[in-house]
Amino acid sequence: MNGQERILAALQRRPVDRTPVWFMRQAGRHLPEYREIASQYNFWERCQEVDLCKEITLQPLKRYNGIDAAIIFSDILTPLPSLGYDVEYGGGIRISDFEFSDVDDWTRFEARKHAPWAADGLRSLDDDLGDLAKLGFVGCPWTVCMYLLSGGTGDKDFHNARAKVYSQPEAAHNLFQTMAEALGDLLADQVLHGGADAVQLFDTWAGLLSVNDYRTFAMPATSKTIEVFREKVGADVPIIHYAKGSGHLHSAIRELDINTVSLDWRDDLATNRKLHGDAFSFQGNLDPSLLHGSVDVARRATLDVLNAAGSEPGHVFNLGHGFAPGARIECVETVLRTITEG
Repeated sequence: MNGQERILAALQRRPVDRTPVWFMRQAGRHLPEYREIASQYNFWERCQEVDLCKEITLQPLKRYNGIDAAIIFSDILTPLPSLGYDVEYGGGIRISDFEFSDVDDWTRFEARKHAPWAADGLRSLDDDLGDLAKLGFVGCPWTVCMYLLSGGTGDKDFHNARAKVYSQPEAAHNLFQTMAEALGDLLADQVLHGGADAVQLFDTWAGLLSVNDYRTFAMPATSKTIEVFREKVGADVPIIHYAKGSGHLHSAIRELDINTVSLDWRDDLATNRKLHGDAFSFQGNLDPSLLHGSVDVARRATLDVLNAAGSEPGHVFNLGHGFAPGARIECVETVLRTITEG
């Protein structure tokens, strides 16, 4: 099987010749070749200029043997400038001021017009990617809006942002649902124009919520994002859902119209596979900190994940969160050898 076939088969719970593998944040900060580009071009240039985006997306595939998919180099905040907000990166994220009353004045978002870069980057890969899978992504409305309500990073655990949501629930619902429309269109564009084989939803900060608050605020907006995506693309493109620290929310997450639950390193992969492997494929869930140490530890941890996943169809190897800048290339190579050579 080739990489595209392997990824799609696993996401659809069909047999594979070996466990497919890709890594969240595989294109980026841990690679010296990426840091070289980052020293010359700012973040928006890296996202928006097709040739740069393409080069960065392909960098890990050129360096490493065995990765089965390219995930486009982009960011979950790319819709915000078209909605009227300045977004600056470097030493954290800074976003210009937002008020709930802004939402009624937002321009109706159209990905092809307002934020085409991820889809354009995906499309540009076709002549160079070969037979690997192409993956697109967006952030979920809750997570994107946490940054918007906070003016970027710096509000630890988004205490102030969540307080705004809880004190103005009707305005918050309007924000989340409107954002969901934009994100669903952005995700669909990555398939319809970019040719993505599968897509991932990142709800990184959903784990901050109680089950009741997740069901009240975050889940309806994620459902809307998926609904918009499915209406535009159809039911055949697999959707992967990732939410860090969300084990307490998994019963709700499994109610979403998704194919794959991506687990973080604290989740029990074996138990999830045993209890829910007949309905969902699972992705994960190596602790990314284990790529910062010895290659021996990385190899043993990789075997532990593979053993927890078992032999039944429906597992994609990944990290429990994305690469950190300090990940060692030797450890990544060891993980890939362990998976691909058996």
